[in-house]
Amino acid sequence: MTKISTEIDDYIAAFPEETQKLLQKVRLTIRKAAPEADEKIGYGIPTFTLNGNLVHFAGYKNHIGFYPAPKGVEEFKEELSRYKGGKGTVQFPLDQPLPLDLITRMVKYQIQQNMEITTAKVGKKSPSKANKPSDEEDVTAHIEKLDPELGKAVETIRQIILSTEKEISEQIKWNSPSFYYSGEMKPFDPKEYKRDIAVLNLHKGRIMLVFPSGAKVNDSSGLLEGNFKDGRKTVVFADLEDVKSKKKALQQVIKEWLKLVEK
Repeated sequence: MTKISTEIDDYIAAFPEETQKLLQKVRLTIRKAAPEADEKIGYGIPTFTLNGNLVHFAGYKNHIGFYPAPKGVEEFKEELSRYKGGKGTVQFPLDQPLPLDLITRMVKYQIQQNMEITTAKVGKKSPSKANKPSDEEDVTAHIEKLDPELGKAVETIRQIILSTEKEISEQIKWNSPSFYYSGEMKPFDPKEYKRDIAVLNLHKGRIMLVFPSGAKVNDSSGLLEGNFKDGRKTVVFADLEDVKSKKKALQQVIKEWLKLVEK
């Protein structure tokens, strides 16, 4: 499952509205061309990685900067000749239509280049150099450390949430398993936690699911509890059987939460 960067949301949100729209178009185009790539902020700008750095992009006053490797620029030099640029860089003016098809082809070309480099390195890496665990592996490792009975209940909650919608992802956040929306969203203030659906609170064996923006959810089931000033709501589970009995209501709450996503 790919990793979506909330840092890129923050980066894009700092630009004027029209530039934000263009940056999101570039971001979405890259993601569609490379659905298995992860996102991060690298060198201070949005970066996609897949078997190494794939491409970068950035916003400026008068253009969108796009940064494939130098080979990528060379491969498409004829089509890029109308744009300013340099070694490994291209400038797409804000007042011209974005060449989204060209960006797609450049990303796919770079995927192939990275794959060839990775294949060539197979067998040369030190066996002692372990790969960094994925978000899913981090969550699994966290659950495996819990008391067995508690772990079963938490794993069931995990599967209920993830099976509700394919664009729900997981990670360890605030030192606990948490779940977030990984799809496309409009830029937003990161303090609003608009991507964060819910996070588990397992303090002293308690099974609590916290919805940071739960107060906004239309919960006809009455599952969500609490009246907090910050707008969060909670669900408390007694045990595994209680989790199973609340499955339908929990999935309905999540579906209602997803209706609030501004795309």
